Amino acid sequence: MPEPQFTLDFLDWVPWVPRAVDGDLSDRRKAEIEAFVAGKNASDYLLVLANDFDSLRARAFVHRHVYADEENVTQAGYRELGATTTSHINGCVFCASVHARHVANYLKDRPLAQRFLDEGLEADLPAIERAVVDAAAKLTVAPESFSKADLQPLRDLGLSDLEILDILNYAAFFANANRLMLTLGEPTPQKKLR
Repeated sequence: MPEPQFTLDFLDWVPWVPRAVDGDLSDRRKAEIEAFVAGKNASDYLLVLANDFDSLRARAFVHRHVYADEENVTQAGYRELGATTTSHINGCVFCASVHARHVANYLKDRPLAQRFLDEGLEADLPAIERAVVDAAAKLTVAPESFSKADLQPLRDLGLSDLEILDILNYAAFFANANRLMLTLGEPTPQKKLR
């Protein structure tokens, strides 16, 4: 099987299963789903997850509460780097592209985001970014052996326990999201607008 081709490019995602709104639903239920997932232009991914609408609503509640304060863009960049790490390890090209673009934006460092996508866990990174990647990688690969010693490098670099929790919660959330995306569809190059 070929290695995944990670990219900062925008990608589309094509489902392998029907979207909820393509099924035999009442107009009222379709409207309820579309309203919840942001209208008729909602992503196919969310519309597939809406096949189990109660689970989608519960997942959205958790997702909204995983985020910490968006005003600290550097912290948001570290959170996104944790999610990029998890997505890279799991081979989720779509999620890695989304989160790596956020890393590039929040940390104002597109070359760092591209280097990480290209080189993965072995990429040469600044100290804090390296500590974020190492913690997210350990949580992704061996969660049962994750310990307080794995938190120490982040603490030593000045991150608070809340900031560390923010990074790890997001990495863990996207470990689940990666697996959903990888089993329900596949990324494709984005269609060019004419």
